[in-house]
Amino acid sequence: MTEANMSPKEDAGSTLGGWSRERMELIRRTICPRGISEDEFALFIEQCKRSGLDPLLKEAFCVARRQNVGNRERPNWVTKYEFQPSEAGMLARAERFPDFKGIQASAVFAEDDIVVDQGRGEVVHRFNPAKRKGALVGAWSRVVRDGKLPVVVWLDFSGYVQQTPLWAKIPTTMIEKCARVAALRKAYPEAFGGLYVREEMPAEDFESAQPEPAPVGGTYEVLGARPGPVKASFPALPTVAVPEKVSKLEEAELVATPPLKPSAVLVAFGPYKGKTASELSDEELSESIELANEKLMEQPRARWAKAMRENLTALEAETELRCRVPTTADKGGNGASREA
Repeated sequence: MTEANMSPKEDAGSTLGGWSRERMELIRRTICPRGISEDEFALFIEQCKRSGLDPLLKEAFCVARRQNVGNRERPNWVTKYEFQPSEAGMLARAERFPDFKGIQASAVFAEDDIVVDQGRGEVVHRFNPAKRKGALVGAWSRVVRDGKLPVVVWLDFSGYVQQTPLWAKIPTTMIEKCARVAALRKAYPEAFGGLYVREEMPAEDFESAQPEPAPVGGTYEVLGARPGPVKASFPALPTVAVPEKVSKLEEAELVATPPLKPSAVLVAFGPYKGKTASELSDEELSESIELANEKLMEQPRARWAKAMRENLTALEAETELRCRVPTTADKGGNGASREA
């Protein structure tokens, strides 16, 4: 087909194989954060082409990260814009490989019956979902390819877990995502080698020399006020002095903290919009936080982004508060068991 006979749609580069100037300008305006340099944008486009991930289909994102280009004694924090794939994008890209026949993954608990044979590419995993016991120890994933040995990957949970609300609330889902991505990297290194999704990235360090900003609009810090992850601060929990000679049950009652007040934070987006954070279960709260992170990553400069960041900060603070403070029912149960 000659250039004169090409349709406008084909000329605009409707697939990743054709990257026209108009297409790249659209990506710069709608996908990339403001302030990205020419070199960083060119590198982002090259990584999109190499991996086959289309940022316009939300298969990859251009994210800002704080990096210390100095040293510990003289830190020099700068913002770098990097390519970051999504797990859904990598799975969609794998489906387009002609030899891809499927992928499996599962989390593994301490008392599960499992045998992993990486040499043969086989996994035998038996468990009763209603009676799983023991600690979460890891996850496996298996990629099946036509005419090739299946690729099997095993990840230790202790080596991947991050100190974030999502890892604290849904560790099984998070470790399974990491296992699937690791298996795809191993099966298709030419496309996915060196690419890591958000769930695998460690919590970013922030510049310790920078003074802490004052809280805005209450006890919660506004997300983005300083580089690095936001940590909500809470007042110290009240404690009660325990007399020297008291029974174990009386001691449990004395040290018990008062019940938490219901959170008045309203969810401003997603399927639970309009509900207060206290009305959401742990799974619903984690789902809302993950949805907000995805939306902000996709459209960091949208008009609603600032309001969503503030709402996200409050929801993350609610999650951390739930992790830190046990419920009165739990404490009562523990006290009863000790007395028994």
